Amino acid sequence: MTRLKHIEKSYIKKILSVSFENYAVSNRTGDTVTVYSEKNFDLDWGAGILDTAIYNKKTMTKYDVPTMDLAEFIRASIQPLRPEKVLMKMDIEGSEFIVLPHLNENGLLCNSIVTAMAIELHEWAKPSFKSSLTIPSLQSLLQAQVCKPTLIMNMDDETYNTDVDVQPNW
Repeated sequence: MTRLKHIEKSYIKKILSVSFENYAVSNRTGDTVTVYSEKNFDLDWGAGILDTAIYNKKTMTKYDVPTMDLAEFIRASIQPLRPEKVLMKMDIEGSEFIVLPHLNENGLLCNSIVTAMAIELHEWAKPSFKSSLTIPSLQSLLQAQVCKPTLIMNMDDETYNTDVDVQPNW
């Protein structure tokens, strides 16, 4: 989290409200998940929570991370701000198969709450979560809502590692 904390401090100096927290996004708060990371927690390259999907975990660093209910977070931290637009990027290494249905059940996948969501679905995780969810099936599910649905985009983007170079005096 060193890199994220550096970016956070730089944004705060610019009087922007930013906070990076160390949680695993889930459908529940208060659990602990084990995350394995290839190199270190700053890069988080190759991390994941599904023990069976990580073959080289003996060479990886193990972290125990608390979970956070994403629906609760949206209700408590996003909705009260009444933002004009909300873009969410979801690359949560398989947990999307429990989090997306949970967000839908809580009525949060509406355009007025989350305008658009870029999602990476991790096919290798489907069996562990006993899920048949696909981007098209999620889009169909959302079309059946009474609200205008969140725009769902299928996106596998690993450029976060080089996304921004925040200088100390930025």
